[in-house]
Amino acid sequence: MLPSRAPLLLMTLLLGGCAAPAHQQQLGQALSGLEGELERLEEELAAMNGLHYQKAIDAPAALRRYLKAPAPTPEGLVPAEIALQDGPLLRYRYQLPDGIKALPTDNPCLRYEFELRHLGRLGQLDLHWQGSGHQGQRLIQQSDCPFSAKGPGLQ
Repeated sequence: MLPSRAPLLLMTLLLGGCAAPAHQQQLGQALSGLEGELERLEEELAAMNGLHYQKAIDAPAALRRYLKAPAPTPEGLVPAEIALQDGPLLRYRYQLPDGIKALPTDNPCLRYEFELRHLGRLGQLDLHWQGSGHQGQRLIQQSDCPFSAKGPGLQ
């Protein structure tokens, strides 16, 4: 949790409990604005790759939204199961249709750039696939990708 998030949540609870019914709508709008600003700042920090996410619940809101309705691969494959775990570790399990023996894993940093960038520098993406008697697995670490910040003290 970001350091500023706890006081903001506490303030939200206190104001929510003290608000008169006439002011609740205004308060709700103000709180929505604050939540939106917090989400925007969180996304900017993630985009700058400045955060080390340790807990799955701390993943950026954009990643959590994306995982609810993931985009299919260029081949049209959609994960059968998605699990975001502490570490952070994002696990995709694909069920391959007949005729496809393996999940395309050429240039995985490019194919899964959105997920890897939003997991943070310690992030890992674990791909599992199975279908027509074939199965496989590939673990991709964000630190192995060219966009990963590899400065001193950042790893």
